[in-house]
Amino acid sequence: MGRFVRMGATAGLCGGAVLALFLRLVGEQEIGEAVRLEAARAGGTAHDELFSRATQQVGGVIGAVLYGVCLGVVAAVVLAAVRHRMAARDDWHRAVGLAAVAFVVLSLVPALKYPPNPPAVGDPSTITRRTVLYLIMVGWSVVAAWAGWRLSHWLAGKGAGDHERWTAVVVLVAVLVAIGWVVLPGSPDGVTAPATLVWRFRVASLGGSAAYWATTGLALGWLLTGSRRRSATD
Repeated sequence: MGRFVRMGATAGLCGGAVLALFLRLVGEQEIGEAVRLEAARAGGTAHDELFSRATQQVGGVIGAVLYGVCLGVVAAVVLAAVRHRMAARDDWHRAVGLAAVAFVVLSLVPALKYPPNPPAVGDPSTITRRTVLYLIMVGWSVVAAWAGWRLSHWLAGKGAGDHERWTAVVVLVAVLVAIGWVVLPGSPDGVTAPATLVWRFRVASLGGSAAYWATTGLALGWLLTGSRRRSATD
């Protein structure tokens, strides 16, 4: 397990660095516009900032890298636990497949219910409520993915064909996700910022998540493949 943790941390470090670079190049413009809009609405200053914008940017880079490392370790531990039950033919495909599933489950599905908004959107007093609702949606998305995985293995044990198995899995996951979307309340804040700014920010946020998981999955797959090759030659 220690080997997986180290490789997960390394892969997550790579993914976190790419995430930080992506958000700096793609998302920073939207964040800057949102901050200026918030300042204009407040009459010239958004609020008393403890840190300058430059300091916040540096902190964001560090935070993205640390976030990437932690999430990479979690992904590697999950892969170590389930890799022998995955249908993929080797560890590279398993790592990439797990990263793709993680992006859909942890980022895409929750974002479709509670899309991220730039700083100018939202009442600060509702931050806790918004965070709790988002985490509940993430948890429900994980439950839906787990249920689909369990159903897939159960049907495989019953001798079901791939077309039957995957159809049943997709239907089950879609129904469970739809239940979460319907049952959970909507965002407590209305969108008051310009629509173009909001959607550019949302696309940049999802793009950053996709870049992170693509990089982490590929890096973890290469690390696992290289480790196996070295073990085979020793």
